[in-house]
Amino acid sequence: MYVNLTRVDTSDQPIENATIVAEEMLKWLRDIDGFEGLLMLSREGTTLGLTFWESFEAAHRHRVVRMEFLNRMTSIADVQIEEILDFQVTFAHLGPGVTGAAG
Repeated sequence: MYVNLTRVDTSDQPIENATIVAEEMLKWLRDIDGFEGLLMLSREGTTLGLTFWESFEAAHRHRVVRMEFLNRMTSIADVQIEEILDFQVTFAHLGPGVTGAAG
């Protein structure tokens, strides 16, 4: 499993805006081949967006379109991308309370 992490400076935006952005992103991402999930973590001033992909190849295949979409979303939300990092999932254990709480 491959994960793309995007860290965004949300400045003084209300934290609730991250939920709205995530819901819109999910509507678009869920139809992309190889997409496995989305997780948004927020605190005042910063949001982390993690997209999960079945493989590096699946994420890479759609990279250009994903970046265009991300740039549109950050422009609309009036936030700044601070960094984008790539990871391999090397271990995960998420109980039903975690996955159920994520909506």
